[in-house]
Amino acid sequence: MALSWIGAVKAVPWGDVIAAAPSVMQGANALWERVAKKRGKDESTPVAPPGSSDGQRLVALEEAVTELQKEARDASQLIRTLAGQNAQLVAEVGALRLRLRVLAVAGAGLLVAVLAALATLLSR
Repeated sequence: MALSWIGAVKAVPWGDVIAAAPSVMQGANALWERVAKKRGKDESTPVAPPGSSDGQRLVALEEAVTELQKEARDASQLIRTLAGQNAQLVAEVGALRLRLRVLAVAGAGLLVAVLAALATLLSR
């Protein structure tokens, strides 16, 4: 079990993961800051004061919808990036599983060959 994890860790394209990490973290931090700022703003003041006109309330609601759409696009991009990295990891793990099977079969064949050679040498 430990060998498979070591092999999996070695096979991951860490250069790509490390290169993408800052942009993923920046996206996550920006999204988090916007959401936290928006929540703080929403908790302190309503979108439009209760006594305002319908036009003012409509403008405030349109601004809120625009901001939510922007946050949804940003979150979607972040999720897409993370999904791409996840797909790379899954592909590498699949390749490692195939290599492990090939090595297990080759190792078993080598063991049989060595035992046959040893038995032949001992029988003389």
